[in-house]
Amino acid sequence: MMSEVKTASLTLMLAMSTSASFAADLSLVRSFEMPGPSGLAYDGLYCGIWVANETRDVVLINLHGDEIRRFEAELGRVDAIAIEGDALLLSDGNGTYQKVDREGTALSQPYRLSSVLSDTDGLFFDDQTHDYWVADDTMSQLLRVRADGEITQRVYGSQQTPQMMEPQGITRDPVSGNILAVDDADASDSLFEFSPDGRLLDVISLEFAALDAEGITVQPDTQTIFVAFDDGDTIAAFQYVPSDNGLAPSLPGPGTCMISALPPGTPPA
Repeated sequence: MMSEVKTASLTLMLAMSTSASFAADLSLVRSFEMPGPSGLAYDGLYCGIWVANETRDVVLINLHGDEIRRFEAELGRVDAIAIEGDALLLSDGNGTYQKVDREGTALSQPYRLSSVLSDTDGLFFDDQTHDYWVADDTMSQLLRVRADGEITQRVYGSQQTPQMMEPQGITRDPVSGNILAVDDADASDSLFEFSPDGRLLDVISLEFAALDAEGITVQPDTQTIFVAFDDGDTIAAFQYVPSDNGLAPSLPGPGTCMISALPPGTPPA
């Protein structure tokens, strides 16, 4: 299995270095059941994924869906989740946020990141810029927000072709820098791929894998995308090759989490 993953990663890197221009490619690798997933955040410390499900329960699973740990949040519910340094950042979906540790202990009081945000369905913290990316369903926008609440970039879903009317999960591909967002089944049920400056690069329907996309995260060591689907209680893993955005790719170094095969609750060495 390890050799297969390394071969896939090498093939991906060769493709990126030799192809001058190409559209995104998304191929289904596997899927597994998970009750009502709404938000996903990859955690390199445990080679796992934190899952929010619009309840107070927050669950950490490995990359094949086996539970590692869970806790109950103080927020009334958790709709979106992100990794911010050593903390987890939780959102109740209504614009309220809270930082907790990996045991669920509060590191901050509940707060509002910005008064503009009222329907946070997707959340990602960029550890390179220390900015937050938020998918706001009501506004049909992706917003880049500084820690002081100032909005520095907006991607308007209604101005895209096709339109992205109900953005849910959001993340950033660390290799290409592209911003990835999923639109749910009430809209296009697709993956939208944007360049770092907000240009729409590609739109890929996700209906071939499952229905009602809700959350998204990236496992950077293998550039595997995980998407949460509400219909069918499913999380699906995809091998992702990004569209050419005109920028030089940032190839990842040797990863500590090529696959997730650790005993439950054991961080990698």
